[in-house]
Amino acid sequence: MTWKSVATFVGLGAFIGFIIAVLSYAPVENSLFAYGIYAGALIGAFMGLKWRVDFRSAPAAFLLGLGVTFAVGLVWGVSGINVRLAQFLLALVMAAMVLIKPVNFTDVLLSPATYLGGFAIALLTLKFYSPLQGVEHGVTAVIIMTGSAITFVFFGSLARWGFEKFRELAGRNNV
Repeated sequence: MTWKSVATFVGLGAFIGFIIAVLSYAPVENSLFAYGIYAGALIGAFMGLKWRVDFRSAPAAFLLGLGVTFAVGLVWGVSGINVRLAQFLLALVMAAMVLIKPVNFTDVLLSPATYLGGFAIALLTLKFYSPLQGVEHGVTAVIIMTGSAITFVFFGSLARWGFEKFRELAGRNNV
């Protein structure tokens, strides 16, 4: 068991729970499906304890999704929407994903899903945080920022993977 396995599987479980909650959304108010995010995360935690994976980008993306969403939600709930904070955190996400070397292409593909899993857990936890609910378009702004962050996670991780593959190719041709 490593923390990377647990973080990866928790992120994937929360992502699957999020997808189920979105697909089972109905006009009738039934918020119980949203708690499937927690159930998916819990099942993912048990899977992470049982099976070992050595990804780098996917667990980092999960922690970034969790941390960035909490930071934005808590700060924007107190001070209102701050574009500079959003740009700083998006730059932090992009820099982190470019600096962290993915193990393989599967690691690259799982990174956006685990980021979204971290986001889903954080946003569900902030569901009843009334200062964020009081900010006009506060939750919508967090969701829009997450869409940008997921794009940065994928392309930052893909860029780093591609840089490493091109470096390997250049090393083989110079022999």
